[in-house]
Amino acid sequence: MQSADTTELSWQERLSRLGVWALCVAVLARNLGPLKEGDEWMHLAIGRWMLQHGTLLPTPDPLIWNDRGGDMQHEWLAQVVLAGVTQLFGFAGLRLLRGLLITAAAALVAQLLHRASQRWSTALAGTALWWLVTQPHAAARPHVLGWVFALVTLGVVAGQPGPWSHRRWLVYSSLLVVWAQVHSSQLVAPAFLGLHTLSLCWHNWRDGRPVLEREWLVRTLIAGIAVLLQPCGWRLLPYALRSPKVAEGLVDEWAPTWAPDIWHVQPWIPIILLLLLLAVPLVALWRKRPGNSPFPSFLPAMLAAIESLHTRRMTFFTWLPLLFVAGRARIAIPATVQTVVACAIAASVWWTVGRVPEVWPANDWVRGNFPIAASQFLISTPLRGRLFNPDPWGGWLAWWSNGAVQPSTDGRMLMAGRQWALDSQAIQAHKPEAEGLLQDNHIAVMMQRSADWLRIRPLNPQQFVLAWVDDTAVVILRRDKDFADNVQEVCAFYGKYPQWLAMARWPVRLQGPPGQPSPTDVPSVLDVCEK
Repeated sequence: MQSADTTELSWQERLSRLGVWALCVAVLARNLGPLKEGDEWMHLAIGRWMLQHGTLLPTPDPLIWNDRGGDMQHEWLAQVVLAGVTQLFGFAGLRLLRGLLITAAAALVAQLLHRASQRWSTALAGTALWWLVTQPHAAARPHVLGWVFALVTLGVVAGQPGPWSHRRWLVYSSLLVVWAQVHSSQLVAPAFLGLHTLSLCWHNWRDGRPVLEREWLVRTLIAGIAVLLQPCGWRLLPYALRSPKVAEGLVDEWAPTWAPDIWHVQPWIPIILLLLLLAVPLVALWRKRPGNSPFPSFLPAMLAAIESLHTRRMTFFTWLPLLFVAGRARIAIPATVQTVVACAIAASVWWTVGRVPEVWPANDWVRGNFPIAASQFLISTPLRGRLFNPDPWGGWLAWWSNGAVQPSTDGRMLMAGRQWALDSQAIQAHKPEAEGLLQDNHIAVMMQRSADWLRIRPLNPQQFVLAWVDDTAVVILRRDKDFADNVQEVCAFYGKYPQWLAMARWPVRLQGPPGQPSPTDVPSVLDVCEK
């Protein structure tokens, strides 16, 4: 094998370099698909509102009715960018932006790994491993912009060896400030940089040199100051610490990576992360480096490995322990073996992430996942009182109606708090306390997935009437103080659009067995209209 320092690459390394770019092409193709149900719509609705009004979202929030003051605008710049791209270039532009951002992240990881190891085979293997554990969180959401800023700021700028010029300090500081406006993940920058500074101080003390690393201390302080320039300021830290407690057991992305559902569906993720957690201390003991070791040193690499196992949304930061291992573990094995193993890993990426969609799908978003017709019905009938909706549909309703419909929640769990999240689950499951919760929260209109409504215990049919039903959604009116006015609005709608009358009655195929309680026992609003 030729030396890694020579300019002439071996054919194995050339093949690995091609494999890196082939993997980037696969990542791009994987992320050009249509948008699915998720928080993307909430971010688009918020970004559009801020573009329309030229200010941050106020409190109480104008997009949902259940705002108890728990949310903060820590992603405002990314939300404006995502909404602005959608307005200018449509959803095709948003899908392209998502694909390019995630592909740029993969390319940056590969370049950093190659810089650390001087081997394209190592870069290919490491990037493939990074993509395997990160892909489940790839979405058109603000955190993907945070991914790119994290890699450029911590990896390219802070991790680049050599003296710092005034221009480099300016670029570094500017990136941190913008990153703080894009996503709250910027909070990890002071933590990682501070731990690296601590590592350097320990190495200096061990080697008898001056302990304090002033330049790295200043870099850490700048990262902390950049957080204060965010609209939330210092309050962003307690907000980030509170988020896991509120979402515990309710949101998958805050769950540990070793949870049973991951082992059943994607077992390679915890396996990779556990091996990486073991590799960091082993490499640190095996390959000791001098005090001026490049970023990341042992402590930030170890923290990133631990956090990747502890919280799924942190798996992106596995590039830090990968970079640590790649830069220190110069394993002397034949390049052919490295390349074969790396290509095998790259091939497994292709097959395990699922079917790669068409390079440019015909549909911008998966229409079957959303209550399009039922949402249009709600817009056309300005019903009074509060609306209850499934959590994944909240952002969609806010975006689709452009403020005409206020959902109960839109994915921002801190907005309404943990108790409302639990109450919302109880309502959706039609638990015995559901009707009391609807009354206590003054909910007049209930929207639910048709499949959910039909497969769980029926609610009291005397307290509700059916206003709309299709294959996707059910809209139910509750008998409360706004009931008479809402019935009048719905009756007027069907009088104006008689072609939709069939949507106000349960299809015969959905009727339950005679004489047994059934979700379809709820009477049609048309029966009330006739009276």
